[in-house]
Amino acid sequence: MREDLINFKQYYLKAESLIPADSFFRQSINHKYKHSIEVLNCGQKILQNTPELANVSTQFTKVAEQALLFHDVGRFEEAVKRYEVAKYGNLTAEILAKFDHGLIGYDLLKNNPQYNDLRILFAVRYHGKMMEDVKAETMWREVQNSPQKDDILQIFYLVRDADKMANFQAAKNYNHLQEDIFYKQLNDDAKIAPLTPAVKEQFWAGKTILSSTIKTFSDRLLQILSWIYDFNYQYTKTVFLNDGCAQFLFDELAKHYTNQDDLQKIRKIVF
Repeated sequence: MREDLINFKQYYLKAESLIPADSFFRQSINHKYKHSIEVLNCGQKILQNTPELANVSTQFTKVAEQALLFHDVGRFEEAVKRYEVAKYGNLTAEILAKFDHGLIGYDLLKNNPQYNDLRILFAVRYHGKMMEDVKAETMWREVQNSPQKDDILQIFYLVRDADKMANFQAAKNYNHLQEDIFYKQLNDDAKIAPLTPAVKEQFWAGKTILSSTIKTFSDRLLQILSWIYDFNYQYTKTVFLNDGCAQFLFDELAKHYTNQDDLQKIRKIVF
């Protein structure tokens, strides 16, 4: 793992050298570097506490840990691209969505013989995508026919869960939701506005809320609560509920949204 950590840091240092120290985008890659280590730690805990992963091989664990560590490696180059765009104009939500860190990371690792492994590449490429979109991809069909299918999917689901676990724990412990670029680009009204209808409809339908539909900070809070629909391993859900993460997010939502009928429905679904 030491060599992997060194290699991972090189991708970070390259981006760091291209972004000024006082830039928000430098803060962003600093956060993503720390987040990646946290995702690795969360993934290791899931591995240790999930019965269906109890007897995996040493090789499986090594590859899984590489996928966990490198899942957001594309964020570094993405930040450089966003910084370059921001220098010449406003960084709008449309431009934010233009760069796909999963695809950037996939391309980087595909060109690195040490990590050009479908068990890693698939997780990196699609860990942040909605499952219905993933299943519509050609690569999903390729995975279904792969002799490594079970390993690929187990690692893919592991990365998805560990990524969410690190994010909801950070929301509770560091309040990072008010430090990220989404929150900073909201106007004052959107920061205190209630849930929007499109977001509520997705939640009532049992769907993970699409990032493209989020308009308010309340929407963002409900989106994270909606991750409960997309946990793949029981341990992830247990941590979400027992460590107080879900309660923290629900309480934060209740500060911004006062419809008691809706809040009771949300509580019943989550808890």
